[in-house]
Amino acid sequence: MRRTLDTSIGPDEATELYDVRRLAALLKVKPATIRSLRNRDQLPGPTAKNINGGAVWAREIIESYFAQEFASTSGRPAVSAEVRPELPKVIDLFAGCGGLALGFQLAKFDVLAGFDSWKCAVETYTANLGHPATQLDLGDVEATIAALEQFETDEAPFPAIVGGPPCQDFSSAGSRVEGARADLTEKFAAVVARFNPPFFVMENVARAATSAAFERAVSVLEEAGYTVDKVVLDASLCGVPQKRKRLITVGSKNPAITRAVFSWFAEHLADEPMTVRDWFGNRLKTETYYRHPRSYARRGVFSIDEPSPTIRGVNRPIPAGYPGHAGDVTTVDMTRPLTTAERAEIQTFPPGYRWVASRTDTEQMIGNAVPVRLAKFVAEALAAALTASGADQLDTSG
Repeated sequence: MRRTLDTSIGPDEATELYDVRRLAALLKVKPATIRSLRNRDQLPGPTAKNINGGAVWAREIIESYFAQEFASTSGRPAVSAEVRPELPKVIDLFAGCGGLALGFQLAKFDVLAGFDSWKCAVETYTANLGHPATQLDLGDVEATIAALEQFETDEAPFPAIVGGPPCQDFSSAGSRVEGARADLTEKFAAVVARFNPPFFVMENVARAATSAAFERAVSVLEEAGYTVDKVVLDASLCGVPQKRKRLITVGSKNPAITRAVFSWFAEHLADEPMTVRDWFGNRLKTETYYRHPRSYARRGVFSIDEPSPTIRGVNRPIPAGYPGHAGDVTTVDMTRPLTTAERAEIQTFPPGYRWVASRTDTEQMIGNAVPVRLAKFVAEALAAALTASGADQLDTSG
């Protein structure tokens, strides 16, 4: 049921948490009604308990769950966010369907534009992010530079550049270790070096760190004057209900900012991984689910009391010949696969996200995406580091 929200009611400013009283005021109901809504699965499960033992919900959980209601109440796109104008503006290359851009928006960066070569990803991005994406062959460095020159001005620094160059040739998902698409990492680096943004973020699969293409890309960036560091982050420790390890590479011209980002990462990783139940509560109406394994040497049935395995770009039904696995938490006749919408939520896209594609392409976009809350985690580290570094490191042009 769609609700009209009182968006003047926000979470606690210090903790960014809604307690029962605040949530009731937001939903325009009595506090006692919150328990009833939880019992009818018309609310997400609470994030934690406060010092008094009461349930509390993280701001982003509530804003994601009621994305359409926030949009219709405020007149803004469902996934828009307030921006901090003093932070550098951002451009997203290899933007896909918008997971990285949305995470930066939620951390209050002003994302100006996205670029990707895949038509349905560009259309999905544009339908959701509140600013346009452009279809562009990012493997063509000259064409990419020409497209980005519009953001060069004498009045403001060039926007920061973030992106996730396609990872298939690095990924353990396929038989290739390094191939033609791996050089897109080097091309990303070449574009960054050309425009000299205040910082860059590059996301890739964990094993990319050992590739020759990645090492060449880092060399290009260091020669351009960036202090570069990298870390493999487990998304389940960054607010995502999924065991998904990703290589995050960050560079800044100020070594102190790069160091501060990685110190922030270390200080803010969760002590325990987020489980599927932590995210959905009881909304899935199942205690287990099937995720088709790459081979029958791996298990296919998982509990919602653990993080999801990595969401891939395919979502297959349970095959009639599935033999079972010793690690399965139940038999396949007692479970079901996740739906497309559920898989998108495990990638922490809000329920109101619009997918402008066939089901097959939508599943691929979801599997390719940077989890939104992993992107937000990275963006928050950058915002904290930039703020701590002083006003001279921020874009004060407005």
